[in-house]
Amino acid sequence: MNRIDISCEPIARATAAALLALVAISLTACTHLQTQTSDTRLGKLSFENGFPSEETTRKVFDELDYQRAVQAYLWAYPAVSFESIRIGTKRDLGVDLNDSVIADNYADPKSRWLTANDTTIYGYTNVDLGKAGPVVVEIPPGAIVGILDDFWQRSISDLGLPGPDRGKGGRYLLLPPGYKGATPSAGYYVLQGTMNNYNVMVRGIVQNGEKDAAVQLVKRVKVYPLSESSNPRPNKFTSMSGKVMDTTPPTGMEFWERLSTFINNNPVQTRDLFYMAMLKPLGIEKGKEFKPDARQRAILEEAARTGDVMGRVMLFEGPDRFRQVGEGLGNEPFPGTKWHWVFQVNPAQQTDTYGQIDERLHYTYGAIYTTPALGVMKAGPGGNYMQAFKDKDGNRFVGGKLYRLRVPANAPAEQFWSLTLYDTATRSMVQNPANDAARSSLDKLKTNIDGSIDLYFGPAGSAPAGQEVNWIETLPGKGFYPMMRFYTPKAGLFDGTWKLPDIEPIK
Repeated sequence: MNRIDISCEPIARATAAALLALVAISLTACTHLQTQTSDTRLGKLSFENGFPSEETTRKVFDELDYQRAVQAYLWAYPAVSFESIRIGTKRDLGVDLNDSVIADNYADPKSRWLTANDTTIYGYTNVDLGKAGPVVVEIPPGAIVGILDDFWQRSISDLGLPGPDRGKGGRYLLLPPGYKGATPSAGYYVLQGTMNNYNVMVRGIVQNGEKDAAVQLVKRVKVYPLSESSNPRPNKFTSMSGKVMDTTPPTGMEFWERLSTFINNNPVQTRDLFYMAMLKPLGIEKGKEFKPDARQRAILEEAARTGDVMGRVMLFEGPDRFRQVGEGLGNEPFPGTKWHWVFQVNPAQQTDTYGQIDERLHYTYGAIYTTPALGVMKAGPGGNYMQAFKDKDGNRFVGGKLYRLRVPANAPAEQFWSLTLYDTATRSMVQNPANDAARSSLDKLKTNIDGSIDLYFGPAGSAPAGQEVNWIETLPGKGFYPMMRFYTPKAGLFDGTWKLPDIEPIK
């Protein structure tokens, strides 16, 4: 509501005689002081003759910077997440650029990884093209699936089975942004990078229960600078299995510190220039050290808290929001159930008309890596995942109750399917005494007469008699949610001939 107050004061009269003499022609001049006030969510803001008061100016600029900081937090999440993987890998495992990490005995649920699973033989390597120059990634032939993402988690290429080598193996040459040097004339899949920081991730597919074969296949992956191609040094592989590490984005000022480091090490993308302008008044600027003053620090700390809350809500409520506004990639794999496709964002993170900032946040707040091979909506190499945040009755999953999921026979996965439970607080695997958060078709599970499989989730001692091998322990007092993965999906996942039912509470 606006209000204008007008006050007048007559000009002082020189003398009574002069006034009497000029009474017919005298004018009374008024000086008008206009004070406009606006009631806003910031409180009452005042303007005198149209100009903001000092208090109004302070409030408005603080709010402007706060709002922009919140939006910058949401925009920056995927980059800070990958920067956190780089930092956590070096801090917790002592592994630096170009050397590799392998989950040779699967990922450990005691670690914090955004929706990693303990059914896959992972391997990954961080590279910095600004330091190494062009980098070669050699993929061996065989059952291996790989991802090459920049730190915005945008895919530049699939590798292995879903990549251009189609499982026959090949050498990929990743060029730094703006690279003008010589490149080999043949023998490489040449990729023009737009960033310095990239992450190479591969999965060795366990076939016929031969885990060791998958491990050895991953260990044949090579990552090295092109300058060393005549005699590349052997890659060092460090196991992450059984290790405790934290690769999740931090909260508070550490989030902004990591963002500043990332910005200073990479070219600014044209699409991000407005965000860079938003960050400048907050002390984050390309080419400058991050040294926030007390005002900036207070705004950034509050914005990080608010941004984290928004990310959490977007993860758990985003699919319904996308459906309401007609966006997303179709978030109901099985109409009428509570299951949602995990991949609401596409690998480019944009459409022809807008950038997918909400869809990107929904995915990267809870997970890592995007690629054309994940989220495929047809049968063939790659994978597709779904997750549920409510049971059949529409209630949230809680660790103190027992639940059952019946996986119908002939699940549409050429390689295998898996189901993993994640802690809602950390978006990492639930940490139970068995240190095992998943079950998969690779396990020796008890099968029903019709070929279906009943999976159970519940607190200690709740496993139905004879179903212990099909049961995952949850923790009372903690929420969780399931994610179902299908590797090399079959047509039944998409054409309606196979349907995964809701998870039912057992009363």
